[in-house]
Amino acid sequence: MPIVGLGLDLCSIERIQRILDGPRRDAFLARVYTDGERAYCAPRADAASAFAARFAAKEALVKALGVPPGVRWRDMEVVRDGGPPRFVLSGVALEVMEARGWDAMLALTHDAGVAAATVVLQTK
Repeated sequence: MPIVGLGLDLCSIERIQRILDGPRRDAFLARVYTDGERAYCAPRADAASAFAARFAAKEALVKALGVPPGVRWRDMEVVRDGGPPRFVLSGVALEVMEARGWDAMLALTHDAGVAAATVVLQTK
């Protein structure tokens, strides 16, 4: 399967922690993260790291796709179901991936105050 796209993004965990501690917390979480992502990340002791990694993943996917018009944060959900993290897509993100016949691979990490994500797009 040929590689057709690559995206990389970094996100400051401290920046996400400031948002989580601030007055716009609920609005930010509702705008950027799906219900499933909030349920997974919020109860964790390292919630800011988990949210930051997902923020970076969404940014990396958008970059790999070439910033398609109309894509929304919640069109991209990062899930963990016993294997590596992966995307569950909807809306414009899903339409673009299906129209192009692409699949996404995702890697997440966080250390030293930074969360990072790499997305590799390949043909199905």
